[in-house]
Amino acid sequence: MPELNDFPPQLAQTRRYILTLYYALLVYFAVNSVVALGASIAVPVVWLLQTVPLLIFLPGLRRGNARSYAWLSFVILLYFIHGVLLAFDAQRRVLGFIEVLLCVALFVYLILFIRAYRTHFNTGI
Repeated sequence: MPELNDFPPQLAQTRRYILTLYYALLVYFAVNSVVALGASIAVPVVWLLQTVPLLIFLPGLRRGNARSYAWLSFVILLYFIHGVLLAFDAQRRVLGFIEVLLCVALFVYLILFIRAYRTHFNTGI
């Protein structure tokens, strides 16, 4: 696996976008939990239940492991489905649209990263 310093500038920039969107999605779920439950002891529990599938990939994303990026692109589609379902609820429509936008942007940047990674390092991941 290549070092993070070996990434060309375009790949490093795409990686920064991915990490920004990833952290934004984690913050979104915290806000979503507070909006749905108010100030409750259940907020951290709900947040953890929503984000554990995302948090599994955090070490690999921080190391720049291409397989983590590839697998996250599959998992993010489940969150996209969740956002679409929220968008059909009139009371949480805005939150659903935000989740869909974050998921679509993250998915696009993940695919761009994987393609650039494969091209630059001549690997099949």
